Amino acid sequence: MDAEKQRVLGFFIEGAREHLDTIERGLLNLQAALADPEQVNELFRAAHSVKGDAAMLNLTSIHKVAHRLEDCFKLLQDKPIRVDQQVESLFLRGFDSLHELLEKLQGPSGLAEADAQLTVQEVEPVFTQLQDYLLQLSGGGGTIPPRFAAQVNATLKQMLQLFRQPDGDEGRKKLQAYCGQLAKLDPGVEAWPLLLQMTQKAMGDRKITYRELAPVVIKEIKEASNLIVANQGHVLVPSAALRRLAGPVAPVEVIQPPQAAPSDKLVLPEDPKAIAKLLIETLDRKNWCSSPSSSCVISKALKAIF
Repeated sequence: MDAEKQRVLGFFIEGAREHLDTIERGLLNLQAALADPEQVNELFRAAHSVKGDAAMLNLTSIHKVAHRLEDCFKLLQDKPIRVDQQVESLFLRGFDSLHELLEKLQGPSGLAEADAQLTVQEVEPVFTQLQDYLLQLSGGGGTIPPRFAAQVNATLKQMLQLFRQPDGDEGRKKLQAYCGQLAKLDPGVEAWPLLLQMTQKAMGDRKITYRELAPVVIKEIKEASNLIVANQGHVLVPSAALRRLAGPVAPVEVIQPPQAAPSDKLVLPEDPKAIAKLLIETLDRKNWCSSPSSSCVISKALKAIF
């Protein structure tokens, strides 16, 4: 690593340590912190800063863990809860993973990719459990099914295994079936079934290889799930990458209501001459004067008068 990169990394580590100190102080007395909205905002900003700085330096593992921690603080911003031992324990386990990554980064050997990935994999279920529990305590889970995130994660692992197999019709049918299973979870977010419909359509196109599909599909579904669990499903929109793969999606047919049959009833104006004119036009239009009748006599009489 050259001197300039080392200097920039040193600035990142120094700033990240300060942010982690802020987070640790808040977590050690979380119930008191929740009593002060500004303290909650401070925790959110600290995690947000670490996430953003790590992204700029391509420190993917630190970015992911800080992002998940930020999402949990966002839930506390939206609706404070009463902290119990489980909340404290889960938050501290998530924080410890972030602290562990930073310690390894500044160590003599640096942050090895294999170690970083292992740490992220181990802490992911912790954050999923924490988010589900926070939503349960706050009553903000809406129609999100129990263990929604866990079911999505398990399905994504199965899909990832299929993507690693040779491309074939059978594999694509299984992938589309997994999308159907995910759609049936029905978290109450309008864009969720649309996203999975687009994914199924892209998977059915044999011109799109697994290599093109896999990174877009896995990321799309995972990020959508995270938004829903964080009670942010209203901002969920299929990405440009997915729209490009899926192509045009058949629009929903708009069924027009049946037109009412013309009424034979006359709406009579107030003016007598206008009434007579309307009656004459109606009698003539219906050809009621084609033969001698009372209607014909009435029509002729009206014309003579008016």
